[in-house]
Amino acid sequence: MKKVITILISFFLLSCQGQKKEEEKNSKKETSVSEVSSKTDNTKNLIPLSKISCNQESTETTNYNLNCKKFTISNTLIDGSDQNRYELITFVFNDIEKAIIRKINNEDLETSSPMVYFSNTSKNYIIFFPINGENHFGWKLYLYKNKVLYPLGQRVMYWKPDYEETNINYSDILNVFESEDKVLVEIPSKYIIKDDNDYKNYPNYLDGKYYEDKDKSYYEFSTSKIEYYRKYKNGLFEGDYNKMINNKIIDLIK
Repeated sequence: MKKVITILISFFLLSCQGQKKEEEKNSKKETSVSEVSSKTDNTKNLIPLSKISCNQESTETTNYNLNCKKFTISNTLIDGSDQNRYELITFVFNDIEKAIIRKINNEDLETSSPMVYFSNTSKNYIIFFPINGENHFGWKLYLYKNKVLYPLGQRVMYWKPDYEETNINYSDILNVFESEDKVLVEIPSKYIIKDDNDYKNYPNYLDGKYYEDKDKSYYEFSTSKIEYYRKYKNGLFEGDYNKMINNKIIDLIK
């Protein structure tokens, strides 16, 4: 009789454990589906930004001078008196002159002449600086809003081997969108290696939320609670030069 009772108790316990595991499994499934659906929702109701046509007056790789319809953009590399290197990127509008300052030295990522996008909804500009590289690519992203330049973030990825040697133009493969309080960069997933672990130890080179929807990859950057400058752990910084000086964040670069 005791053996029968023992067997019944063991069977009951095993049944409970099996039910618990099944519930946990179902719970994980529900969580996974919920995460995917919420990510997919982020790619709905996106407003495409218009790419502005600009004429490039200089063909040099390190220096450029862009003539756009309502403003010009040019850059200058500076060796400061403090033995640091800086890049000053100047925007000249009809009513105001603004500048981005970057402390670059040897650890920062070099960028080429920017692409400019305009929102017909918010009337803001998004400035997209392509990152130079042989097997990696990416960008530094800025928002020009209410006469202030805000660094939204930067991102580095690797080309898939099939596309490393091709002359792919950024503007041919990407789209830029806005939605409420964020900006999204869309790229076909076929071009990129998703896990860019070689850059995981670098200073904030993987900004922006990442998710996929169908055959597209999306990088989302918040436009709320943003600052006009950023400082990194390795001493580099970038941001609105005028506001940084006026607020004594940095001294005038000489």
